[in-house]
Amino acid sequence: MARRIPHVADGVLHDQELPGALEIAVDSPGWTEWLEYRATHSFSFEGPSGAFTARKERRSGSNKEYWSAYRKRGGKLRKVYLGKAEKLTLARLGEAATRLSGHGEKVMASQPAHTTAGDSGSSGRADAVATEDPTAPDNRGRERLRQRTSGDPLLLTKLSVPSARPSLVPRLRLRERLEEGLGRKLTLVSAPAGFGKSSLLSSWISELSDDGRPVAWLSLEPADNDPGRFWRYFVTAVGQLQPGTGETALALLGSPQAPPIETILTIILNELGDLSTDVVLVLDDYHLIESQTIHEALAFLIEHLPPRMHLVVATRADPPLPLSKVRARGELNELRASDLRFTSEEAATFLKGVMGLQLSAEHIAELERRTEGWIAGLQMAALAMSDRADISGFIASFTGSNRHVVDYLA
Repeated sequence: MARRIPHVADGVLHDQELPGALEIAVDSPGWTEWLEYRATHSFSFEGPSGAFTARKERRSGSNKEYWSAYRKRGGKLRKVYLGKAEKLTLARLGEAATRLSGHGEKVMASQPAHTTAGDSGSSGRADAVATEDPTAPDNRGRERLRQRTSGDPLLLTKLSVPSARPSLVPRLRLRERLEEGLGRKLTLVSAPAGFGKSSLLSSWISELSDDGRPVAWLSLEPADNDPGRFWRYFVTAVGQLQPGTGETALALLGSPQAPPIETILTIILNELGDLSTDVVLVLDDYHLIESQTIHEALAFLIEHLPPRMHLVVATRADPPLPLSKVRARGELNELRASDLRFTSEEAATFLKGVMGLQLSAEHIAELERRTEGWIAGLQMAALAMSDRADISGFIASFTGSNRHVVDYLA
């Protein structure tokens, strides 16, 4: 007789494989222990808002385990990220069941259908997002975004996660650092140009989105030093993390006599106080922001971030934010140039696998030494030597005065 999958109903786990078919209440210490038990792989859930099957999963190249919920609806297998064992509360399971059942969905009949990254060509893989599902990461908030920015145009590409290049070198050690930092308020990715900050973050944030976690991205530019413009973009980005968030704040920002920005941010923070899952917002190229007014307001926001919101700041230089204070509290995760430099193994993968160069181990080691793992430097060296016969001579003479390097720095 086939083994029946463990079943959760009325807030209680029933597992026939347990001695005496014992029952375990969800949210009890025994529940978390059962989820973390090596032999536990899946369970079914049934609640007032719907049902699903939960599976324990492990990211490729990592030993860390997490849970995801699955349910087939409309001919597609839908997926919702649940998180680590300690995150699987009864409320979290019920919220996942609601999302997977489609309760409360509003289909935009006038909105043209489109597919999202990962929907096609992924045999045997669940669709992490469904085109008609407004709670899906790639679709969440897009219609609201169009409504909010009507008559007050914002450049939507600044609010889109940059596409990750398929030829990127896998950087599992850095992704694990980013993942571990989600338990803190702030992640600072600080390094000069050419160290792959945006590429690393866009790849990681896309991965979070595919797992069903709400994410948002804001690419900054010099014009964003205008506080009104900056906070309109910021609040619009935050609105993609949770439905309805930021509508009042945007209205206040556009009013003739707007209140102090701390008042507006307080409204935002209160709206995010009841988040049902962890969310991530990335501010890219923050070194372009020089407004002290913006720095002070962002410091206020970081000080009062809700527990389930995580802010990522990517910059070429440390911003004038209270980093020492956040660091002293153990709430700061930092990645710097020393962390982002290519290791010898990553340099070899890049030069041979991505750039297609046939180099000896000695050549790779010398290039890695001369560039000190600087990713842009390695790329420029690879481009410059692609049509050269004397590889050894070129590497021996490659310095910061190389034409490609000078052009890049200029």
